[in-house]
Amino acid sequence: MSGDALIAAEAVRVRVPFRRPIRTVAGEWTHRESWILRLRDADGAVGLGEAALDFDTGEDPTAAELSRLVRNTVERVRAGESLPSAAELEESGVPGRALRCALDSAMLDLGLQAAAPGAVTRSVPVNATIGFLGSSETFAAARDAVAGGFGTIKMKVGPERHTAELVERVAAGRAAAGPNMLLRLDANGAWDVATARERIAAVAPYRIEYVEQPIAAGDPHSLAEVRAASPIPIAADESVASVAAARELLAARAADVLVVKPARVGGPVAAWEIADMAAAGGVPVVISTLFETGVGLAGALATAAGLPVVADATRDYAHGLATADLLRSDLLTRPFSVVDGRMVVPDGPGLGISLDDAALERYAVEWLGRRP
Repeated sequence: MSGDALIAAEAVRVRVPFRRPIRTVAGEWTHRESWILRLRDADGAVGLGEAALDFDTGEDPTAAELSRLVRNTVERVRAGESLPSAAELEESGVPGRALRCALDSAMLDLGLQAAAPGAVTRSVPVNATIGFLGSSETFAAARDAVAGGFGTIKMKVGPERHTAELVERVAAGRAAAGPNMLLRLDANGAWDVATARERIAAVAPYRIEYVEQPIAAGDPHSLAEVRAASPIPIAADESVASVAAARELLAARAADVLVVKPARVGGPVAAWEIADMAAAGGVPVVISTLFETGVGLAGALATAAGLPVVADATRDYAHGLATADLLRSDLLTRPFSVVDGRMVVPDGPGLGISLDDAALERYAVEWLGRRP
């Protein structure tokens, strides 16, 4: 990631409200705040990328460090210097990986624009997501997903006070989805080991594809303990915080599936590195988002389309990419299309997207570089 041919960089910090608050066990999101980067090369081509953090309020130290890194990067390009290296950004941890995601996505965009046309994956399967709702609302949402052509539903779980409440919700989801729909659960690390074992066993009769992040991140050996006792496959999500963390999870045999968020691990290149490691051990990777705008989503979609094939895989796993309509605006001139449960890779050069400058102007809270 040198970017030696770049002649300009622009960064815009945006704050886009969600259509309705996003609730997880970690808290409630009312908006997505992130940095949108535009890199311009000597031929006039523009590459787009997005740097986003988990639960970013724009005011915490991690967000402040990301802003500092973005400003420094814009200044480096303006001064004719190269982009910060992946190793340099890794020294800053979470904010460095967020910025690396934006830069690698923008460079991927530029690289694809310059490459000769070739055969590419035109669509990838995606899941519908059901938030933490009551049983009747869960039933209705699952029916809507079926009507929308999805083949996989992900239900947010975890805040239930009692196992019986969880079972009731899962039963409602399965009843609405029917016997053939794939149903996965995402606990976002809400349970301890004992609770995870109890609740996973309780929902096993409902044919769950996998349970995602049943316990808190940071302890791969405890996650491996849950997996060893589980009648349902276990996926790691928040635990996959970096390439190094993924390597540790794989070594501990802690997960049957890795859910990789490019925005979290450092972008497409880092995600593909994780996927290569996982494929060597027969572990599939699901690409997901941090509810980024369409810019980050485009990079994640390209990442999913470029994943390695896992040996002996019997099917493609649905990715967690159908999230753009959760925001008031995806900041793009043309929205993403989901047809029969598959997200279509946009036509056009590079990542196939272009920014809606009016929307960008509307939701911008800070601008570094040229305004449109």
